[in-house]
Amino acid sequence: MDKLISHFGGNRTMAYIAIALFLIGLLIFIVNSVILIASPEGAFRTLRTILKGGTDLFWVAAAVLGTKYYPTKRNKILVWTLIWYMLGDIEVMFSYPVGAVLYCMGHLLLMGAILETAYVHKWQIVALILCCLGAITVLMCFADDPLLKVAGSIYAVIVTSTMVLSLTNRFFWLAGIVFFVSDITGLLRISLANNKYTYLITTSIYFLAFLMLCISVYSTNRKEVVTIYDLFRMLSDSKSRKVSFWVCGKWALGLIRGDRHFSYERIELAYDVDHVDEFLAWIRRARYEREHRYAEGVRSYYSEKYGELWIYPCLFEPDGSAMLTTKNGTQLLLDEGFFEDVRVFWKTIPCIAPGGTELIRDLL
Repeated sequence: MDKLISHFGGNRTMAYIAIALFLIGLLIFIVNSVILIASPEGAFRTLRTILKGGTDLFWVAAAVLGTKYYPTKRNKILVWTLIWYMLGDIEVMFSYPVGAVLYCMGHLLLMGAILETAYVHKWQIVALILCCLGAITVLMCFADDPLLKVAGSIYAVIVTSTMVLSLTNRFFWLAGIVFFVSDITGLLRISLANNKYTYLITTSIYFLAFLMLCISVYSTNRKEVVTIYDLFRMLSDSKSRKVSFWVCGKWALGLIRGDRHFSYERIELAYDVDHVDEFLAWIRRARYEREHRYAEGVRSYYSEKYGELWIYPCLFEPDGSAMLTTKNGTQLLLDEGFFEDVRVFWKTIPCIAPGGTELIRDLL
């Protein structure tokens, strides 16, 4: 409970409202399930559709409330993911094909949220290709309708891709597997035994995954990659706060040589020690948490919004030169040749190139 309250900046009322929304949604789901089992087959269809939408609505409202205090890109994508799932959850009561299209939109957005948070490793790309080929092969062997083969193959690729990509992330792997199980059981239900009991099983599995995604916006789900778009947002945010810094390290080297690999495990910045108060105020505003201290004041921070950050103090002298403290604590003297503004996608990124531009050109 204390962790939830801290998520809302110490606001107990908001934390209790979030819990109430989740519990009301769960209660509605239980009532809906009781009505389904206790009533004749196909009865109270409109009422159950309303109740089903009510569960989704309360849980999505709780998720939106959570993203208000942690408006990360991942959480924004997750909210739209949940909205598409909610629409698909209602539409599938009337039309399976339309519901499947809406679910597909949710799956695609979920993949976007996963890719925003974590790297995709080579073994996952191989697994993704093999799973997609396997799903298509099964459909080709067992389906007779050509339209079903095409539509089913597209849907199978999206579903299996979501599951494989979800393995990248500490949290999404479980939700991805549950969604995959939900789709498989739903397919079996439609093909073999479409009744209220199998329907309850499939919807319960689906709602479990849906609930997990709603709760995930409250999790400290570590962002393991920093992209060029994160860097652009950092620059825009810092300029609005009148804070200046320079990109250094791998990012600077890559940008100066025109490298198109615009994602790294962390971002390294140098700041002007004469304006350290303004810079640290911006660090706090971006909800960076200090992890540990390196030698000579070089520090490591982490933010759900921007990922991992290493910062290096840079002292500017009256003659225009500067002294940069490196990771191992040595003092590196910088002149004008170390500073360069790099244009990327019509954006200007201020960079420090340790060793000077000429030395870097020789090394590369």
